[in-house]
Amino acid sequence: MHAQAIEPALSIVTNIDLALATGNMHRIRRLHITINYLYDPYPGLFHIHAYLHNVSCHWQRVHTLELAVRGNHALTRTEPIGSIEQYGQIVHTTRALAQLVPHVKDLRLGGLCPSTLAHVVYATVVREHGARIKRLRSNYALLECNDIALDSLTHLDVGFGSVRECQIPSILATTLVSLSLSSIPLDFEWLPFADPNNPIISFSSLRALSVSYRSVRHNESLLMPARPCTLRFPMIEYLHVMAPSTWYPIIACSEFPLKTRNMHIDGAIALIQQLNIEQLPRIGHLSLNLICDDSHDMNTALDAISDICRRASHTSTVRLEVFNTSDITVTSTCSFITEVDIKAPVAAGTVLAIIRTMPKLVRLELAGILCSPQHPIFPLTLPTISHIRTLSIIQHACEPARLHHSNNNYSQDSCVAFVQFLLLHLPYLSVLNTRQISDIPIRTFVRMQVLEYPRFANIELNLK
Repeated sequence: MHAQAIEPALSIVTNIDLALATGNMHRIRRLHITINYLYDPYPGLFHIHAYLHNVSCHWQRVHTLELAVRGNHALTRTEPIGSIEQYGQIVHTTRALAQLVPHVKDLRLGGLCPSTLAHVVYATVVREHGARIKRLRSNYALLECNDIALDSLTHLDVGFGSVRECQIPSILATTLVSLSLSSIPLDFEWLPFADPNNPIISFSSLRALSVSYRSVRHNESLLMPARPCTLRFPMIEYLHVMAPSTWYPIIACSEFPLKTRNMHIDGAIALIQQLNIEQLPRIGHLSLNLICDDSHDMNTALDAISDICRRASHTSTVRLEVFNTSDITVTSTCSFITEVDIKAPVAAGTVLAIIRTMPKLVRLELAGILCSPQHPIFPLTLPTISHIRTLSIIQHACEPARLHHSNNNYSQDSCVAFVQFLLLHLPYLSVLNTRQISDIPIRTFVRMQVLEYPRFANIELNLK
C-alpha cells in the first residue's frame, strides 16, 4: 500500500503504485483504493482514474474491488452536494473508473463516516457492476441504490450503523447463499428481497444468516414492519441472531427447517424466556451469549437456558453475563453454561452455589467477592468436581472501602482465604487473575502447597 497527498486536504492509499512500480498490473486480482478527503473527493477520484487509464488494458483480471471514500467526521453529517456540476463530475469520473475494472465480482465498500458524496460514489460503482457482482460487503446503508437490481448476488454483508434509511438494492432472495445484516431496526422491511406478488419470501439457497438488531431507546416502542411478511429458510445451516431488545423478529416471522447445523444467539435473557422453543429447529451446534439483570430471576433464566439447550445435539460456548446488583440466589441446576461473568460483587456462598449448579463451567469472572469477617468459614470440599480453568476476580479499587462501610461485609483476609480455598478445590484451574486482592499471601500459599498439589506449578498467576 502507498499513501500520497494530492492536495493538503486529500490523501490516497492504494496498491496501484506498487503494481505499476513492479510491472505486475496484469497479475492484480484485488484492487484497494482509499480516498481521504476534507471537502471534495473528486480530485482523488480523478487521480485514481488517470492512474488506471494510462494502462487500462492491464486491469482485466481484477475480481475484487475494495473502495473506501472517507470524508471529514465534522463535516459528513451535514455535507451537501455543492452543485449539479459537482454531482455530475463525481458520477462521471466514478463510472469511468469502474469501467476500467470491468470484471469485478467481489465489491467491498468500507471506511468510516459515510458522507453524502461517498454515497454518490458507492451508488455509482454498484450501478456499474450490479449485473456481475457475486459478493457485496458494505459498512453502511447503500443509499440511492434501491432502484438497482443485483440478480447474481450470492453473498451480502451490510452494516447499517445508526441511519434510519436501511436501503439496499433489489436482490433475488433465491440466489443468496450467505446474508449478514447488522444494526437493523426492529421494524426492518424485507422488501428489497420480496416478490411484490408474494407475501412469502423464500431464501431457498441460503446457508448462512446473521442478523443483529440495534438497541431500542427507552422512549421508543417496539415497532412492527408496516408490511409484515413471512420469511422461509429451508436450507439454513448457520443462524446468528443478536437482539438487545425484548424479542427476535427474525425468529417470530420466519419458517426454519426441522434441523439446522449451527445457531448462535446473542442478547438479553428475556428473549430466551419469551421464545417459542418449539418454533426453533433442532440444532446441531448451539452457542449462547446472554445478559441477565435485576429484572430477571436468576433461576428462571437458568431454566430457560436449559430448555433451549436441550434442542441442541451439542452446545459449545454458553456465556451468561449477570448485571444484577441485588443479591443473587442460585438454586436451579444448568449443566450447559460454560462461562459466567458477574458484573457486581457477590457473596462467597453465591460463588459456591454457581460452581455447584453449573458443572460444565470453565470460565468464571467476578467483579468482587463479599466475604464477611464474622463468618469466613467455607466447606471442607465442593459437592461436585468443578471444571473451571480460568478464574478472574477483578475487585475494583473503590470496592473494599465501599463494601467495608456497607454492613461490614467485606474482609480482605477472608477474601484471600476464599481464593486459597478455591485453589485447593478447583482441580482443573490453569489461570488465576486477581486485582485489588493481596497477592503476597496467595503467592506464598501456592509456593508452600506445591509439593502436596503439584498442579499448582502449572497455574498461571496474574495477581495485581
